[in-house]
Amino acid sequence: PIGSVEVSVSCSSNQSSVSCSSEGDQIIYSWTLNGKILQEGLMDGQTSIQLNEGTDGNISCSVKNHVSHAQNTIRIKPCP
Repeated sequence: PIGSVEVSVSCSSNQSSVSCSSEGDQIIYSWTLNGKILQEGLMDGQTSIQLNEGTDGNISCSVKNHVSHAQNTIRIKPCP
């Protein structure tokens, strides 16, 4: 089974980095921003994506495997 999905955001000078981590075997993840898929693929423990500084909305990390699935959504705002 998949463990809890943790999503975190860090800001640098001109972009945001959003990280997603979870535990489980053969996890496939997908990132969505306001319902649109940004990126998807196999996940090895943790994955992160870079967003431009003006990104605003709800970003979700969904993870699934042959046993279960989980998702976490956070609100992302433009970096200060």
